[in-house]
Amino acid sequence: MEDTNGCPGLARRIAYSGQGESKQDAADQLRLLIESVTDHAILTLDLDGYVASWNPGAERIKGYRADEILGQHFSRFYPPEAVARNRPRHGLEVATREGRFEEDGWRVRKDGSRFWANVVITALYDETGQLRGFGKVTRDFTARYQAQEQREMERLREALRIRDDFLSVASHELRTPLTPLQLKLTAMRRAVDSAPGGMLPSERVERDLDVAVRQVRKLVELVDDLLDVSRISVGQLALERVPADLTALLREVVARYLPQASQLGSTVELDAPAPVQGEWDTRRVEQVMTNLLSNALKYGGGKPIHVSLRAEGGMALLSVRDEGIGIAPEALPHVFDRFMRAVSGRNFSGLGLGLFIAHQVVSAHGGDIQVSSVPDKGSTFSVRLPLGPT
Repeated sequence: MEDTNGCPGLARRIAYSGQGESKQDAADQLRLLIESVTDHAILTLDLDGYVASWNPGAERIKGYRADEILGQHFSRFYPPEAVARNRPRHGLEVATREGRFEEDGWRVRKDGSRFWANVVITALYDETGQLRGFGKVTRDFTARYQAQEQREMERLREALRIRDDFLSVASHELRTPLTPLQLKLTAMRRAVDSAPGGMLPSERVERDLDVAVRQVRKLVELVDDLLDVSRISVGQLALERVPADLTALLREVVARYLPQASQLGSTVELDAPAPVQGEWDTRRVEQVMTNLLSNALKYGGGKPIHVSLRAEGGMALLSVRDEGIGIAPEALPHVFDRFMRAVSGRNFSGLGLGLFIAHQVVSAHGGDIQVSSVPDKGSTFSVRLPLGPT
């Protein structure tokens, strides 16, 4: 039974007291109960909102003695801006119309200080159904409000920290391909200026252009990731589904990464023996495959990468497993968060967006993506995609 935490408990106490006892005894018990409550301000108002009764809890919370406040209008408990908006009258009107009004907001004590209050106003009717006044219960929730405000401030500080970290990483990542591109183009300009007739050997031009194209491609990938995050944030990640074979698509992606894997000392073992037919946004699914494979190569430590694909139970099941550094247990629940990087950016490049985008793309297809990992033994990313629209 709730005795001191709100009107429902009081109502139950009154109902209990009235069983087998006189109305006078019930009234006396109710009066004693209200007078014993010190953590709730319990008062009654007349039809116009003037204070008709006052309990010790009201004196403790609001600061007024009974002889100071009885007969005064309850609007004095509201801050001036709330009075200007007719909030006191609004509360009485809602309670009259609906039987009850509740809100949280700032209230004012006798000394002028403010406190965050939970206020319940209840319409009081007599036996004939005529409105006789209002019951009002106020609780001081200032400590709860301040705790919530503190949590919000901490959340905001963390968001600002993540933003600052991201801007620092983004500027570094964008500069990484820009610097060699700028140096290479400057060198080409000088070579052209110093070459007889401004003509360079075709081998030199081809080699330098190949470097420049790779750096531009890297820049485009970074910008595309940022654009994708913007689209996801505003709910504009649209899918263009077409019939496709995921096995063929996966083979293309793996073939594209074989040179990079060779440079890193890794091999990519592909287990996808049969076609996996369905309807997907192939550009987006290719993005998922690319992000998972590049992630495995980045953290795989030059060890084999295992990729598999099969169809089962109306789902396409894709798995990418590496034998690298793995993910720390405390970081594992956050690997799909935006801007999250499980290891220091000093050792590994990236904006921390690849896995976030992969998770959003898979979810948009009605699928799911999971990760399991053991530090120093590697990680496995498992993707489930419906074969058709769900």
